[in-house]
Amino acid sequence: MRRPPLSRRDHLTSSQADGGVVRDSLERRTLNRRLLGVVLLALLLKMLYLPMSSFERAALPLLALLMAGAAASTYNVTVPLRTLHLTTLLGAWTYLLGSLWFVLFRVPTELQLATLSGMGPWITVMVASHLWLLGRQDSVPLNVLGLGGVTALLLAYVAGHGGWTSPIVGMVLQTLLASVILLAGQHSAVLRTLGNMRRDLLGGGLPGEHDPLTGLPNRHGIEDVLAREFQRRPEGLSVAVIGVDGLGALQEQYGLGFTERLVAHLSRVTLGVVRDQDVLGRLGPDQLVMVMRTPDARAARAACERLRVRIASRPLEGVNLTVSVGVAFHAEHPDPEALWQEAQDALVSVQSRSQNRVALGVWQEASYEEPQDLGGAQQALPA
Repeated sequence: MRRPPLSRRDHLTSSQADGGVVRDSLERRTLNRRLLGVVLLALLLKMLYLPMSSFERAALPLLALLMAGAAASTYNVTVPLRTLHLTTLLGAWTYLLGSLWFVLFRVPTELQLATLSGMGPWITVMVASHLWLLGRQDSVPLNVLGLGGVTALLLAYVAGHGGWTSPIVGMVLQTLLASVILLAGQHSAVLRTLGNMRRDLLGGGLPGEHDPLTGLPNRHGIEDVLAREFQRRPEGLSVAVIGVDGLGALQEQYGLGFTERLVAHLSRVTLGVVRDQDVLGRLGPDQLVMVMRTPDARAARAACERLRVRIASRPLEGVNLTVSVGVAFHAEHPDPEALWQEAQDALVSVQSRSQNRVALGVWQEASYEEPQDLGGAQQALPA
């Protein structure tokens, strides 16, 4: 069965690497373009209708030009969004730190408090935006750079004006304290959210026991998930049974300890691929199972193909691990057991003929009534 060629949209939404450049999704690029457009519009309105200092008259046009260039660059798919995020954040921080320097060292004392009262919230917003755009780990260096710059300017002001009792110093210190508290709260919320997502992904809220090696739900837990999802809404439900190719031969060659590490490695790699709403479990010594929702059977098979390729590209201690996958997509199945059985039969079908392949089960009502004919109801599609 030939796979239809991918459209340009499919290529861009797969987040694949092409010559070392990460292709970001069209949706993310559109969202960033709109956000940059709003920022650019705000800068233009300020330049046209609001009073500006001599520093702003020189710096705001440059910042607006940077934002316009970044917005235009979102149309170029070879420019990663992360590069655009770093560029715009660094430009914004340069502007904010320059403004703070101007206020502290060039604005008359009687006007400093009024000017700083408008700057303080934007420094906090800038600190918050690091996590929004760059993520928890990548945002740390920029946090240090931005807050370090504010601290350095504050220390220089204190050294030049002799004391910490100035209202200006108090306002800048409050801005720094609010930014640090915001950062700590953001990172705590992210860690808690990741923990909850991982718990849900591993079936932490499911009844029954978990596999001690992988931490995944066992067969009974996954069966409960499948039964509950089937009862709630069977349309779009898919089951994928993932079987390790040649685990017995690997155990004879490398020993039981290595194959257990291999299965644990397989579960980690698979967890890195599945979506938050999918549930992964372990069926037995050489099988995992995944319950997921997909738009159609083609999308279910494509998801399993991506998983198969990723696993094959992640060797453990020099040993290449491959899997075969049997996947079944709901098509008038009478109960969840029929969906489960079709996926398992699809796996048996493909492993009996080859390895490192995905088999898509084709539901036929007669096949459910006559289990002995199930072997002919699946077709192994080429990888």
